[in-house]
Amino acid sequence: MMVEQSKVHPGSDEAAEASTALLTMKYPLNGTVHAPGRVFMEGGCLQGATVEVLDRHDFRLGSAVVNGETWYYSRNWDEGRQIVRARQSVAGVPSDSTMLGFFDVDGALNGPRITYPKDGSRFYQGMILIQGACTAGAETVELLNHDFSLLGYATIDPAGLTWSFSQVWDKGVKHVKAREIVRGTPSGPSGQIEFVVQ
Repeated sequence: MMVEQSKVHPGSDEAAEASTALLTMKYPLNGTVHAPGRVFMEGGCLQGATVEVLDRHDFRLGSAVVNGETWYYSRNWDEGRQIVRARQSVAGVPSDSTMLGFFDVDGALNGPRITYPKDGSRFYQGMILIQGACTAGAETVELLNHDFSLLGYATIDPAGLTWSFSQVWDKGVKHVKAREIVRGTPSGPSGQIEFVVQ
């Protein structure tokens, strides 16, 4: 029997039951490979929960940002295999952790680079410029969200070594990476950056 969360009393059986439901880790997908830079984690949780991200030994890596029934966490990871899980607390009662998830951070990925803005930058709402470097002969540079959905296409300069992309951004935390197409073949993604639009 599920109990409405606002009526749950800390330490009760209902609190324990409520805190174990609906915690998921949806992204990154297991086995994905990411360039050095921020890797974005995302999942589902109960309304009003707090969510912690843990390593394979249940050591706390940090607190996720919770927005309604969605949580996210991003950070710069060291190169190598990363094994993580999440745990939520509702009314002070922690849930069981999610199943372990894993992804790799590989510095050998060959993709474009984002040179501006720097990770962690803050901007006012409006037009924001993103710039970077690409491989000579790149036909296209795509700007991507954390989940690889397409934000748009960059303009490659005439010399073919740098690119730029401008877009009007709404308020919020943004996660962006780039991918280039060379001789019809897509590269791996660039390192991801995070910036805040206020």
